[in-house]
Amino acid sequence: MKSRYHVSRKAGMSMHTDQLEYFIAIAESLSFTEASYSLMISQSSLSKQITKLEDELNVKLFSREKRQLQLTPAGHDFLVYAQNALKNYRTIKSELSRYSAEKSITIGSVDHLGKVGLTEPIASFMDQFPEDNLHINIQKGYAQQVVSWLLEGKTDICFTAKIEDREQHVSNLSVFDLTDYYCRDLVSDEYFAIVPSNHPLAGRSCIDWAELKEERLLILDKQNSVNSLIRNRFSYYHIVPHIAFECNQTDALLKMVEDGYGITFLSGLVATTTYDVRKIKMNQPLSRYTTMIVKNSQMQKKSLVSQFASYVEAFCIH
Repeated sequence: MKSRYHVSRKAGMSMHTDQLEYFIAIAESLSFTEASYSLMISQSSLSKQITKLEDELNVKLFSREKRQLQLTPAGHDFLVYAQNALKNYRTIKSELSRYSAEKSITIGSVDHLGKVGLTEPIASFMDQFPEDNLHINIQKGYAQQVVSWLLEGKTDICFTAKIEDREQHVSNLSVFDLTDYYCRDLVSDEYFAIVPSNHPLAGRSCIDWAELKEERLLILDKQNSVNSLIRNRFSYYHIVPHIAFECNQTDALLKMVEDGYGITFLSGLVATTTYDVRKIKMNQPLSRYTTMIVKNSQMQKKSLVSQFASYVEAFCIH
């Protein structure tokens, strides 16, 4: 049966897995903005790759109707092909990796590995293989993003930030089904209020959330799980917070706090800084754990990944 769409074979056709991943991200969100955030690339680069893909396939995959991005009929069909192709590619890559001469581990991780004490066990593990060609690749992302990478088979293991609100019994990782995964909290921490050194609250050892209802807040942006948990905690106390600024850079937040522009919330270990600010404990704080997640099937066999996971766990906990 002939396809409804004619795809010409152009000279130099070079479709690659990145293009498939980009297309799928846009198709699922129907937003170049959301897709660029999740993929951590610029919208212009993403748009160029999709245009290149459409040129190679000689079909339009997306249309804009009333400024709303939609998949074309060809786009709907291609989405199925792209998802299957990417899934098969990752399966093949995973299966063939055991034949590689190079021993490698791909880690998905949130930022600040050094501040939570994980760079030392990683480096120490590498020292156990002085004669081997061991390569460790760390891909940095947001807390939920690195878990998604693991579940999609893009990484072998992840170190993520599990953030819990014990008052409301919720966690940023509750959205994932981790039944088939080994999860271990390696480092425990909590979120503190970070205030300017000359702030009226700077001398306090502990404060309530209600005391911040009139304060100008500077917080991590919505790509960071703690953003929604902070908002939900204020809502739980029937407080409308004055959130004046959001960004994804802790150094920028700390500098703005030092300069007196407002107050932020950071975990204790991450907030260890040379900036002239004060760290104040919150009454009923949000908890933060640096959590290791790996497939149960990996832990049950004597693989390089299981050796690495066991080594890091023993180093951090014992």
